[in-house]
Amino acid sequence: MGCDHLNVEFVSPEDERLSYFLIKNEHLIFHTSAYAGFISAAFSCHYLFAVAIDNGEAKTVFPFVEVKSTLFGNRIISTAYLEYGGFAGDNEGIEPILSALREKYDRSFDYLEIRGGVEAFDMILGSLTLRSDLYKRFVLKVGSEDVVWNNIQKSKRKAIRKAGDLVEVRDISVSEMDVLYDLYVENMRRFGSPCYGIDYFRQFYLQLVDKKLGKILGAYEKSTGKLIAALFGLCYRDRVHIIIAISDPLFQELRPNDAVHWEFIRWACVNNFVWFDFGRVRDESGQFEYKQKWGPMLLDLPSYFVMWNGKDVPIVDPHHAKYRLFVAAWKMMPLWLTKRIGHRLRKELGI
Repeated sequence: MGCDHLNVEFVSPEDERLSYFLIKNEHLIFHTSAYAGFISAAFSCHYLFAVAIDNGEAKTVFPFVEVKSTLFGNRIISTAYLEYGGFAGDNEGIEPILSALREKYDRSFDYLEIRGGVEAFDMILGSLTLRSDLYKRFVLKVGSEDVVWNNIQKSKRKAIRKAGDLVEVRDISVSEMDVLYDLYVENMRRFGSPCYGIDYFRQFYLQLVDKKLGKILGAYEKSTGKLIAALFGLCYRDRVHIIIAISDPLFQELRPNDAVHWEFIRWACVNNFVWFDFGRVRDESGQFEYKQKWGPMLLDLPSYFVMWNGKDVPIVDPHHAKYRLFVAAWKMMPLWLTKRIGHRLRKELGI
């Protein structure tokens, strides 16, 4: 059967057909209205859905954000501000949606970027778009706490035991947001990367944590009660997906990162999650080595591009030569300035 019977509409997250679609179809958190509300509020943007409809019923959905910038150009990204994105539903609706996006946006936007993470669509997207393989991801299957523990590298288990004597791990309350945000901003400056604004944190609590769709765990030095590490996770259906990990390097010997990761994994086991997603990594990076020690599976994390007005597939990679000067300059900036301009840069970069 062809796809002439499918009609593509651009709808808001509140459209009732989306709610019905999610009940019937496999999907991830970024396909939900709750996550759309979080991103819309945190970035003052429009989180939209292209939907292939057959006889009034949504068959395929595609969430995206219009990312506009005079400096970086205009792009359609699924999904902006997250390392994952893409379709849910029937393969049959993919081509009509791509055609509708081109018709609507190709005159004023440079390209379409579809971030990976939904393996079911990799083959068809590879045939319809340009594929880029800059990143991988580590995903751990959880269930039995004992099985997960025994699959962790021995040196990592030793570090977790050490941390247990020196740090306390617990949920970070919204009243601690300013302290948490300052720790985060200092981390991002050390990495040479723009930071989110504090409103991203406020909305994470309001739109996700309060609805049990997100969780923030902190590690505290036992002797002083000081917050020295934190882990942000999206928690939806059978998956925990880590999106932010931060720590104070002055307390590295206490192994707070190990403590907070293990406690989050234990929590996932107890609460009947199936997958603990460590997020994206680059080959041969420090994060690759760190995450590998927890015993997860290594999976591809491609991105797909349809170039409308841009000529080459863009490379937004901080390790690329053209970004080295920017990274070095960001590391030298005063914290007040990184707070002032970081969120705008993130918004316009779509990251």
